[in-house]
Amino acid sequence: MDDILPCDEMIDHAGHIRAPWRPVLDVMMSLGTAELGARKAALDRQARFNAPFGAIAPGRYDPLPVPLTEFEFAGLEASVRQRATLLGALVEDIYDRQTLLDDGTVSPDLVFPNPGFLRSLRNGSPLASPRLGLYGVDVIRLPEGGFQIVADHTGAVPGLGHALAIRRFAAGVLPELFRGVTLMSQRPAVDSWQDYLHGLAGYRPVAVLASPPGTVAGGDPVDCALLARAIGAMLLEPGDLAVRGGLVQLKTLGGLVPVPVLIRRLTGQHIDPLEMGGKPGGGISGLLGALRAHRLIMLNAPGSAIVEAPGFAALLPHLARQILGQELMLGYGPADGRESRVPLAGIDRRANGLDHAPLTMRLFAWHDGHGWQVLPGGLGFARLPDGGMLMKDIWVMEASEPRQITGARAAEPPPRSNSLAAIGLPSRVADNLFWLGRAVERLEWAARLMMLALPRLTSGTSLPREAAELGLLGRCLAHAKLIPRELGGKFSSGRLLRSALARRRRLGSLAAEVARLLTASSERLSPSMLATVESSLETTRAAIALDEETAVPSVLGFAACFAGIAAENMSRGGGWLFLEMGRRLERAENASESLAILLDGPEERLQPGLGLGIALADSVLSYELSYAGVIAPAPVLDMLIADASNPRGLYFQCAALYDVLQRLDAVDDALEAKRLMEEARSMGARLPLPGQDSLPLRLTVLADRLRGLSDQIERRFFTLLPVAHQMDEDEQASLDMPKVLAAWESKRA
Repeated sequence: MDDILPCDEMIDHAGHIRAPWRPVLDVMMSLGTAELGARKAALDRQARFNAPFGAIAPGRYDPLPVPLTEFEFAGLEASVRQRATLLGALVEDIYDRQTLLDDGTVSPDLVFPNPGFLRSLRNGSPLASPRLGLYGVDVIRLPEGGFQIVADHTGAVPGLGHALAIRRFAAGVLPELFRGVTLMSQRPAVDSWQDYLHGLAGYRPVAVLASPPGTVAGGDPVDCALLARAIGAMLLEPGDLAVRGGLVQLKTLGGLVPVPVLIRRLTGQHIDPLEMGGKPGGGISGLLGALRAHRLIMLNAPGSAIVEAPGFAALLPHLARQILGQELMLGYGPADGRESRVPLAGIDRRANGLDHAPLTMRLFAWHDGHGWQVLPGGLGFARLPDGGMLMKDIWVMEASEPRQITGARAAEPPPRSNSLAAIGLPSRVADNLFWLGRAVERLEWAARLMMLALPRLTSGTSLPREAAELGLLGRCLAHAKLIPRELGGKFSSGRLLRSALARRRRLGSLAAEVARLLTASSERLSPSMLATVESSLETTRAAIALDEETAVPSVLGFAACFAGIAAENMSRGGGWLFLEMGRRLERAENASESLAILLDGPEERLQPGLGLGIALADSVLSYELSYAGVIAPAPVLDMLIADASNPRGLYFQCAALYDVLQRLDAVDDALEAKRLMEEARSMGARLPLPGQDSLPLRLTVLADRLRGLSDQIERRFFTLLPVAHQMDEDEQASLDMPKVLAAWESKRA
């Protein structure tokens, strides 16, 4: 047992508890193993509730910190600053003058065959900012005392987002730990770096660039999102950006906006498919050209990961003497199982107390234009026997005198200008929210149709009214793709329709689409909104998986939860406008198409369709209170089509669309929505007479116009294409190739 004491973070060489661990140990002893386990579970819930995407897996954080003394951190800080300076100089030389290659100090075999070396960025001149601007290093405590470096991170540096968030998460679930200690704050260093980045960008957008969740090239999406939040940056994906006129620009609803500073979380090999190959959607074509032309600053520049190769580590002691004129402060080597061990909260696999696990500490540094600043603290990784990792906060005890974080002087931000609603919203985010609104409405409409149809499919009666209702519902179900289209005729039996409904399992696929779009849009939903909606959706999907018929009330409950969250928790701008637009377009299309089916017949046979229309719009109670329950065409049409106060009426949807499009300054589209409002109002007092000008036909045409409006909205806001138009004679003549070639030949002659 004595042999392993020096390897324990809590115990020094003499077998005594290390001073910074004493308050931590006091709390551990007072709470006990069971309570620490409960606090760890609470930390999991807190992290999931507050993290972007709601995607932090249970068990990733451990509430017990790894405390370091001021003296220990001072030595580590100096070593990290020295190593970052040295590696930065080495990267610059490899891609610039290559003097170390010319004099034989660095072997060409370490550079040119290395997959991290990007030849296209070897342009013989420095970039607009240091190629290495962000640095991470993994350190272990050795059994004989002191520290050793086991890995460098000079490419897409992982873990910084978690390091900046874990203390905030843990403070809420284990406040006893923070009462008896004074920690060195991370906030001054982070604020200084944030001021530097935003000043460097001229107070234009600073962005963290990551691939979509689930892709290999983008790293941990939660880590990227936490980092973006901590420094006030945007979280972007390659599809959000395009290179135009030599500038990297963000595709927003208001047009292209330059993004001069990017923090890279993609691998260098995936960053620019134009030069590096790969899928066009996986990177940003032309980005390396913008970098070479000094039109972009990137932390870190692609290709900087080359010095992570183990072969460079053996050269660093000599390079430190040659480049810096100093001896290298910390050695480098493999861990070989020599890491110190650290206690874990709430894990008791041994009879004599808490389990311990090997610890690696990751420290972070960034260049602020004057020099390297080291984050006070970092992120600990405790390796579990099953191969998993627990992340732990690294504490640095407060010095006797306050630390002064120096850096770039903060510039005054430009004055705010009044702009259109959502003008700076990335078009990808707006697109996701638009289709999320449509997907939720599509799911709810399918559930409403099923709720209306199921009792009639099982009634077994064959009265004329029931038969008419069954035929109308069959057509509505077929139009909503709940059953095959060929079964939507007038003579399908209830048993056949119910069997087809059960086989199609449409609710499950619609709910899966809602879940996909919810994940894609989660960055624009607050943690409480996301947790509430996800919980309701998970419950609904579980009910659908068991039985779609009995899950209909759960689906309607989720739709009501989603609508309430959107109405009460989202500000009336930005993403809400597109969520609302999608919901209203989908609801208007569903209402017009279903009413066209239900009202397709002579006036004397409209009673079944009118009754179904009132029930489908959830307006039975309102209709009974207004018209004493007597079904008549005129009042039903007024309520379902022309009533401005009915949230499921057709006019209401068109009016909401008009309001949203006006706020987005989409003048042409708003004018079309206004015409649709006038059309709905004119149809409200019109009986469904047969003929070319019949009401069902007008409703079908209105649904087509709504789909056309949807296409125009997509072109305007999401694909950023000009409005389609018919070519005039001059334009057609300009594309007449024989004439064009003849004109070219005559000009050449």
